[in-house]
Amino acid sequence: MATTAGCLGWFGSDTSEEPPEGWHTEEFTTAAPTETYSYREGTRTPYAGVEQIYAGGGTLVAVYFDYAHRESIRWWREEFPKLSDLLSEDAFRPTLLMYPVPVDEWSMLLPSALFEVMARGTRADAWTFHEGLVESAPEYSFDLIRDVANDVGVDGDAVVEAARTRRRRNQATSDRALGRDSGVSASDLPAFRWGTEPIDADSAAELREFVEEHR
Repeated sequence: MATTAGCLGWFGSDTSEEPPEGWHTEEFTTAAPTETYSYREGTRTPYAGVEQIYAGGGTLVAVYFDYAHRESIRWWREEFPKLSDLLSEDAFRPTLLMYPVPVDEWSMLLPSALFEVMARGTRADAWTFHEGLVESAPEYSFDLIRDVANDVGVDGDAVVEAARTRRRRNQATSDRALGRDSGVSASDLPAFRWGTEPIDADSAAELREFVEEHR
């Protein structure tokens, strides 16, 4: 994964609340009705499908995340790779949940792109797409979204359209509402939960300790 050299100061305040008018202008959304989920298996975020959440081994950890939030990106670039052995051992099962702060419009647009990839592809496709976005932050563009989606074998134009219209915005706001219900706030990101219970961890080492205690 890429390093975070030069990432500080990307977007100013990380904890800004959504503007009173929201990101719901015609520039960022659409009034057209859309389905929140598709009918494919495991269509929310690139994590285990519902039928897998309560089955099998490993500690399921919810990770609340914003693509335009510099600390979220820093953690995924620097800390997440340190847990690769726990992933390969199936001891750690991260569940990626969207928590748009929003920092800027990408906080709201990129979750729709991710969910569209998930609906049209597989969880593996969505993880690869997610990693491509993390590696490219903060230099986001619709051309980038199209290219990364095409690279994982999903229709890039469709994914761009989903992002432009925030087609799957209900999924992102649903994730955020779930996080708020368990006490997540913008200043916490990335935030970790075991079900709805907070995990007191900021580093990979602290999260590793939690996972190993619950193996």
